[in-house]
Amino acid sequence: MNKKHFVLGGDIKKSLTEGYQLDFKSLFKDAFVITRRHYLALVVACLFTIIILAASYSLMLEASSALNETGKMLVNYIITLVIAPPLLTGLQMMGVNHSIGLKTKSIHLFNYFNIILKLSLATMIISLITNVISVVLTQTMGDLGLKLSVVMLLYLNMAFSLVYPLIAEKKVSPQMALKLSFKLVHRNLAQFTILFILLALLFVIAIIPSGLGMFIFIPFYFNLMGIVYRQICGVGVVATEVSDHDDTPSDEFEA
Repeated sequence: MNKKHFVLGGDIKKSLTEGYQLDFKSLFKDAFVITRRHYLALVVACLFTIIILAASYSLMLEASSALNETGKMLVNYIITLVIAPPLLTGLQMMGVNHSIGLKTKSIHLFNYFNIILKLSLATMIISLITNVISVVLTQTMGDLGLKLSVVMLLYLNMAFSLVYPLIAEKKVSPQMALKLSFKLVHRNLAQFTILFILLALLFVIAIIPSGLGMFIFIPFYFNLMGIVYRQICGVGVVATEVSDHDDTPSDEFEA
């Protein structure tokens, strides 16, 4: 039984040096096709995530009467920095796996708690950057600064949108993932901005029918970002060649 390692999709080094182009028409078409094909596993994983986070915040609210402000802040940070990052990474990596044709199960949502320290550190750095910028803008520019801080929050969310899959799939450090995500997004900032504007419009459309459209939009978003990651960074795949005398005659693949 032999194993071969290869990359499907783009090349992260080439994307950094030569740039890349996103074909929105094929990108959205492929994302819809993949979402229809792998809908159940991802939507159930999304529901698990919502339930876990909602339950965590509910418990925090119930315990808030017995906690001071410092305690409440600590509990909130635990949820934001410890519980949410590995769950969101699980959803993103399910989208990445779907983008290269691999099936997933809802339980794969929990596959990345083993790298929780790296994911939490990345989240902490992003939170620190966001808070510092928000405080500086608000204190120096007043109400205008507050509005600008919201814009900066949206911008940083876009600039660091590739951080979690870079840590999980490329096995890079949190600091390197932040640096790579920032550089990759800015290599084609105009297209990334258009992409996130289109996603924002789809989000608004999704919440119009009493929010029911979110059951389609959320899985679609993670699958679409999985395709974007594949096209820009490439996805490492291990193919296991099974010899004729083995019981299983076909190849096995894993990301």
